[in-house]
Amino acid sequence: MHPRRRWSSSLLHLSLALGSTALALSACKPKEPANTPADAAAAAQQGVDGIIANSKLPPAVTTPITGDKMGVTIHRLANGLSVYISTDRQKPRFNAWIAVRTGSRNDPANSTGLAHYLEHMLFKGTDRLATTDAAAERPHLERIRELYGKLREAASDADRAAIVAELDKENLASGQYAVPNELSRTYGQLGITGLNAFTSDDRTVYICDVPSNRLAAWSTMEIERFTKPAWRQFFTEIEAVYEEKNLSLDSPWTRTNEAMMLALFPAHPYGTQPTIGTVEHLKVPAYQDMIDYFERWYVPNNMAVVLAGDIDPATALPALEKTLGQMTPKPLSEPEAAELRPLAGRVYKEVQVEDSQGVILAWHTVPTSHDDEPAIVVMDWLMDNATSGLLNTELELTQKVPDAGSYSGFENEAGYWVVQATARDDQSLEDVEAMLQGVVKKLKAGEFTQAEIDAIVVNQDVNEKRRLESNIGRVAKMTESFIARRSWADELRRDQRLREVKRDDVLRVANKYLGDSFVALYKKKGAQEIPKIEKPKITPIQVDASRQSAFAKEILAMQAPELEPAWLVEGKDYTHTPLPAGPMIAAVNKRNDLFSLEYSFDRGSRGERLLCHALDLLDQSGYGETSVEDLKRQLFALGTDVSFSCYAEGSGVTISGIDRNMEKSVELVRAWFTSPTLTQENLDKLTENAIAERKNQLDNSNFLGWAASSYAQRGKDSPNLQVPTNKQLQTAALKKLDQLVREFPNHQHRTLYFGPRTADAVKDIVAFGAKHKKVPPRAKVRYRSQKGARIYFLHRENAKASVGINLPLAPQANEARPLAQAYGEYLGGDMGSLIFQEIRETRGLAYSAWGFVNPGQLREDDWALIGGMGTQADKTPEALATFLELIRGRPLEASRFASAKTSIDQEYRSSRIDPRWIVSWVESWDLRGDTSDPRPWLRESIQKLEGAQLEPFMQRFDKAPIIISIVGNRDTIGLDAIKKIAPVTELKAEEIVGYGPFPKPKAQPKAAATDAKKAAPAAGAAKQ
Repeated sequence: MHPRRRWSSSLLHLSLALGSTALALSACKPKEPANTPADAAAAAQQGVDGIIANSKLPPAVTTPITGDKMGVTIHRLANGLSVYISTDRQKPRFNAWIAVRTGSRNDPANSTGLAHYLEHMLFKGTDRLATTDAAAERPHLERIRELYGKLREAASDADRAAIVAELDKENLASGQYAVPNELSRTYGQLGITGLNAFTSDDRTVYICDVPSNRLAAWSTMEIERFTKPAWRQFFTEIEAVYEEKNLSLDSPWTRTNEAMMLALFPAHPYGTQPTIGTVEHLKVPAYQDMIDYFERWYVPNNMAVVLAGDIDPATALPALEKTLGQMTPKPLSEPEAAELRPLAGRVYKEVQVEDSQGVILAWHTVPTSHDDEPAIVVMDWLMDNATSGLLNTELELTQKVPDAGSYSGFENEAGYWVVQATARDDQSLEDVEAMLQGVVKKLKAGEFTQAEIDAIVVNQDVNEKRRLESNIGRVAKMTESFIARRSWADELRRDQRLREVKRDDVLRVANKYLGDSFVALYKKKGAQEIPKIEKPKITPIQVDASRQSAFAKEILAMQAPELEPAWLVEGKDYTHTPLPAGPMIAAVNKRNDLFSLEYSFDRGSRGERLLCHALDLLDQSGYGETSVEDLKRQLFALGTDVSFSCYAEGSGVTISGIDRNMEKSVELVRAWFTSPTLTQENLDKLTENAIAERKNQLDNSNFLGWAASSYAQRGKDSPNLQVPTNKQLQTAALKKLDQLVREFPNHQHRTLYFGPRTADAVKDIVAFGAKHKKVPPRAKVRYRSQKGARIYFLHRENAKASVGINLPLAPQANEARPLAQAYGEYLGGDMGSLIFQEIRETRGLAYSAWGFVNPGQLREDDWALIGGMGTQADKTPEALATFLELIRGRPLEASRFASAKTSIDQEYRSSRIDPRWIVSWVESWDLRGDTSDPRPWLRESIQKLEGAQLEPFMQRFDKAPIIISIVGNRDTIGLDAIKKIAPVTELKAEEIVGYGPFPKPKAQPKAAATDAKKAAPAAGAAKQ
């Protein structure tokens, strides 16, 4: 299984001589003083030219390079700001990313996390945005700056407490002028969605999805926030960062990754400076260092505007020159030097985790843009392509371990490659390491063919075509090129070099980089020690949703042509065609030669307990005389992906790939189901791994949060109880599973086709199964019946608490759907919505807080107001009480409701359903009983909606029972405190899932135990 692949890039050092360059330019001028405005302007421009020349900016590409399917052009504004544009007219929107060539790598060593919380602060407005009186607010913001300076120097806990109390006082005083989340609220009213940002080692990126008629408004807002940040609400926002840190403390993956990076790079910021920061540094945030960092790195000659979608240079460049083109360039200094220390032998590390134990092995490789990068990428695919890589065939399909995979990382200054595997409780980690090393040895010995590399090229082409379908894919690729300081011509050559990698290239890099010096990280089951972050007292800022800055009013008043919505029409955008198995919904792919085919069944584990287990076994089995390894290789060579889905209410098979290979792909899948080769040996291994995975789930906080919420809402009807017990898995008869597989296609189902051909052209080709049996109707969703409020509590020693909230209603009339959508937008539509603003922004009570109204998938389903939070455990009682106050008995805020209606209308006007997902949308409408696209009716109804009509709908939830789930530490949360909110029913993990008793674990083999003893001294000797 792949973690998210990071197509990271390489840092080419910036010049130290920027200042001297400007001086040299001045020395070349005539000796007479520049005493006229023209002379002064010319002198200034020479300085700017020198700064830009030394900023490692990409060469301009004024017309697309021949063969570039993205049609990228690159431009440079007068101030050095780079602009990347890729035009795609499929919808009247464009993705807009603003990328800065800096991240946590450049944090001061004593202020880790700074780049990340700076990113947060650039959503807080300026001296014109998000304030009603900047002059009155300014003294309080200045005092907050002073207090944070004193906080870093506080000598005692008492001094610190006094400063924090004064910070709270000044935050409250400044808050009377603040307009929290005005950036998000204003963007919502303009139809600008997807407002977000992310920070990593070498980059910070700010994200928006903009209607094509709002370029001027967007760019005017962005120049405002990047030139005049006010740094307001720092006191409450740093609490949100603490909450994000708590998420990482509770995440085994994050803790493991940080330990691995520190072992790989013990003297470099890539290892020593986690992006979110250390607890020690976050306790005393570096306010002034943050401002200094902003002034140093957030300059136009270190930034790029990256646009993809319904936009072109002729439209974009004049608007950008007037706005972001007015930023002032500055000389760039080099980052502080950092040591890339070579690894010496086997570097052993351990991490305690709550869920699955396992092994990670990591080697140094190369930074991005290195000549060996393409060969390492292909090497990684050879090892793990989630289908037929060496790790997939040697360890996963043979079921020697529950899961195995690899991934590569390419940063600006260094690179690394990782293999990993999870282990069952009865496996020694030394044995698992030996298995991984055995597969690496096969790689280095060249036990692979050129044909396997050719198959990788086919699949890379498929991935590239999928990327071009998405504006996000386009902006991501252009952004990476900018961060890596690659010219676009080099970027295209890099793509071509990936296609030209040969077997000898992979063999060479494998033997060059995968030597005896590496990190061996063992994930061992055990309790983590949770660092303590004290909860400060934060007095809530009083939010007036009607408050608005003069600047926001100006932005909203900017004239722009209205976009008209576009709806899907049957016969033009999609078709229904009857097949023997049921309806086929089809839409034509006009962009490329890729197809996707899904068979969707209303048949799952609720009705047939062993169905999902049977499909899992099929995925590990071949057919006829063809082994599973050969089958997977055949599919991969075709560029075809086949996946099975199975859950309580349904199941499905999805086949996707290249149109020319569709017939062959469908034939292979048919043969797989009609002639499966299921063996008892495979079944025994699958069952052993499945039970091991279940056991790990009961130690996984994220899974338990979801399972507890589901159990609280649905009781014995919870999907997690509609599964076979461990005993049923162990006693499942091979004959029964074989029957379930063979008969699977022969049940009524829906067929969803998206591809280059018409429905008539494919209807016979895609037909699946025969003599299709009727399937009972899908079970209706029914929530737990109870009176009043009740909390279902599951104890876990986490830093955070996961809170789920459900206010159920009986099925409502179809005419109430516009009310549900409007109220959902009001509650949780964006960062300016009621729940997010009141929980996170004004009180700092949670990192994530959300809510919406769920009208169910079927008209007969129960409805519910569903919400949730992830919060620091000791904040749970206050956060929960506040949340409930927001959703029950609270008057409708007219201005917030008006904003919600405007946001919905703008979204309908500018959004378009992606052609690839048309068939899925139509299926959902069919299931609900809609005979056509329901969005025209929903939009019209919402725009006519008045507050007086919505309030009675809101009041229905005032009378609803309150179902609450909490997963967290009882000692930190305080059960007595939450009992004041509602009665508490304590849960055990075993009762919220249907697994039943677990078999006794097998003892580790004696040989493995001996190996462990032998490995221990060597591991200890190699520790850093």
